[in-house]
Amino acid sequence: MIWVMAWRNVLRHARRSLLTMAAVALGLSALLFLWGFNDGVHNSMMRNLQETIVGSVQIHARGAFRHPKLSRTVPDAAGVARLLRKLGVTRYSFRLHTFALAAGEHGSEGVVLLGMDPAREARVTRLHRKVGQGCFLRADDGRACVLGATTARNLGVHVGDEVVFLAQDRYGALAADRFRLVGVIDSGEMGIDRGLAVVPLATLDAMLDMRGAVSGVVMQLPRARLEAVTARLRASLDDRYEVLRWYDMYPMMKQWVDLENGFYYIFLTIVLVIVAAGVMNTVLMSTLERVHEFGIMSALGCGRWRLALMVAAESVTLGAAGCLAGAGLGLGLVALFHRVGIDLSSRMDTVTRFYINPVIHTEIDTGHLWATILAVLACSLAAAVVPAWRAARLTPVEALRHV
Repeated sequence: MIWVMAWRNVLRHARRSLLTMAAVALGLSALLFLWGFNDGVHNSMMRNLQETIVGSVQIHARGAFRHPKLSRTVPDAAGVARLLRKLGVTRYSFRLHTFALAAGEHGSEGVVLLGMDPAREARVTRLHRKVGQGCFLRADDGRACVLGATTARNLGVHVGDEVVFLAQDRYGALAADRFRLVGVIDSGEMGIDRGLAVVPLATLDAMLDMRGAVSGVVMQLPRARLEAVTARLRASLDDRYEVLRWYDMYPMMKQWVDLENGFYYIFLTIVLVIVAAGVMNTVLMSTLERVHEFGIMSALGCGRWRLALMVAAESVTLGAAGCLAGAGLGLGLVALFHRVGIDLSSRMDTVTRFYINPVIHTEIDTGHLWATILAVLACSLAAAVVPAWRAARLTPVEALRHV
């Protein structure tokens, strides 16, 4: 009964109510679109980092990530592979990496020499799609290598040229070999284009006499499974291993995302204050216009708390109607620009080095969606406190004498 009366009172001044609902709807739709833009940038940036080279989770020997040494290899790589298959993880790859001196026709440069299994790596990362010249490693390649564009330029080598790598093997002795450059990576990302050389895992294993040992296991996981699989791995593996999520290895990116989300929450608070003020103004005006009506209701036996609840119901009705329209408009905009994208390439030509796509496709996280909608509804309810308190304090005699 209270909600029916609240809806009728909202429609009593339809124009004023519609303006209030429109203000709520526009505020909410703007917030949802901004969240969609924000989440689109952040999610693509985190996906690009993981899918380009880092992966979602990596397994190493204890301390190997912070202090890499060729002697710190995964204790039982075959056992780790069996555990991953048991957990339903199919997208994983083994890697072997060391530091080496690369020499070309016109110079030399220190690089991270990374051994990969081309077939497995293609299922885990998109590094093979970043090749701008030539091609990526193939399963039947022997002494072939892929360099970053900056490294290739510094060495003065092109596709088809020879590159010599000098490194230490597992015993600390010098090991060197010649490789043929088959591809050049031009990703725009500084950490890849300079200082990275990729060779077949089997070839690097033979060069360094590693006898099948690997430096790490890299896997790609859906976002929803990241935490659960990480917890299972940490519980199943002993202290000889370390299991690191992408943001354990590169915390700066996650901290940057959290910082930017904090600024958006500040903006959300400002919009919520404006929404609450608009709803409270409408409900308070309605309350002041109906003082005589409230006096009659009180004289007929309607309790104070029932009057206050009716005023609160009007506020929530305004807020809910505005939220419904705003959510539809906001999600419609997010869906539209998720499909067509927002091309900012003319203003963001260098952001690819930070794993950001110059064409932003909006998307909104479920948590941000519901937090924003519930916050607007909560503000609508909070806006009813003052009008409801005034209605509850009215006495029948004073209210009936009000004109």
